[in-house]
Amino acid sequence: MAVIFIDGNDLRAAEIGQIVPNLTLTVEALQSGFSTSAPEPGQRARDKVLAHPVTTGCFAEAVDLTTMAGKSLRLELDSENENRFCKWWRETPAKMQLVIALRRAPDAEIEIFTAVCEGRIADKPAGPHLLGWDRLFVPAGEDFTLAQLTEAREVTEFRRAAYTQVAAAFGVS
Repeated sequence: MAVIFIDGNDLRAAEIGQIVPNLTLTVEALQSGFSTSAPEPGQRARDKVLAHPVTTGCFAEAVDLTTMAGKSLRLELDSENENRFCKWWRETPAKMQLVIALRRAPDAEIEIFTAVCEGRIADKPAGPHLLGWDRLFVPAGEDFTLAQLTEAREVTEFRRAAYTQVAAAFGVS
């Protein structure tokens, strides 16, 4: 089955392809001028789906990094201070929340799937820049950031769980 991955990237698409090989992804950018500044990842993912002209067979994802107490670290980071962020927050226990919004048909409700991974803030950013927050987060039990694991083609359990649910929603196993 062919599905559009809105605002995705080729590394993440390859990772999803490992999880669900029968799902053919086409990565498409958002329309120019679209802002993904909604504070909650669920709303950001939903907004991406709503902003995309394709209204069937598409999905988008958004993430948030929080302290274990639930404080979002989104406002602590901007595009120019990853090193300062890691220096200040390194070793802090944290959670990464992944939210995926999908639409199966034009008249269908947007469905939301969520997965959470516990870990810690990395000592320093590591991995491909296009993987964003993944460069700053080390899952529990790992020595490398999510971005490094993705680059090494290792699939984390929380992404496997989330995308297995997405595939089932599209009727793909």
